[in-house]
Amino acid sequence: MEYKAYSFDLDDNLLKLPTKVFLEDAKGNLKEFSTLNFEKIRPQMKKLGFKTNSNSFKSFEDNKQFLKDIEKATLAGSWKNIETCLVKHASIFAIITARRHNPETLKQGIKRAILKNFSKEQLEKFSKKFIEKYSIKKIGNQKFSEKILDQYLELCKFYPVNNPEIKKQFNSEDTSELKSFAFADFQKYINNHVKENFGAETKIKIGFSDDSITHLNKMINEILKEHGLFFYQTKNKGKTLLS
Repeated sequence: MEYKAYSFDLDDNLLKLPTKVFLEDAKGNLKEFSTLNFEKIRPQMKKLGFKTNSNSFKSFEDNKQFLKDIEKATLAGSWKNIETCLVKHASIFAIITARRHNPETLKQGIKRAILKNFSKEQLEKFSKKFIEKYSIKKIGNQKFSEKILDQYLELCKFYPVNNPEIKKQFNSEDTSELKSFAFADFQKYINNHVKENFGAETKIKIGFSDDSITHLNKMINEILKEHGLFFYQTKNKGKTLLS
């Protein structure tokens, strides 16, 4: 038997949310950027004359605003993968995001996104698969109920890595490093969960998707370091260790 778990970044990976980043220009004025455009200019912010300040990511810690933004969100490239995760496998997933909301708010936002964007048929297939996979007693005669989805989401993990409690848990201030630690924590959780529920002989595969090359590079290197490995990006004037 094989258990396939999934983990996802949120912004511009699962969903395109209207939340804005505010950067300060050389004259002290605040300029508004979408998360996608911020990701594009982030490596050259200093060169472009921009910097972050205490107001740059305020919207990324506002729990009420997040739930409002979820209602306006459109689907991003990895949404099909979360559909596969639920409908085909009813497997546990993790959300690993740079946001600062509390984990419960993040979970409620994802629940709203699922209910909004999954078809009735998809929800019924997920429910059937989840009940069969975990030998859960069916609730009433309904093919799908929110109680089943709530029970499922309680098994999933939510890591808004810039939340103060998450930073304290992983003892870091670096977002890429925090994402790596969150992924490692999810790996341990999945290994224990699968062993307890499906047996030690079950093979485990865990995937992760992120629109940020910076975060992916850090995560890959952290995984390689566990095996005594690292990798370089080759450049004309030498090589740079990606970490």
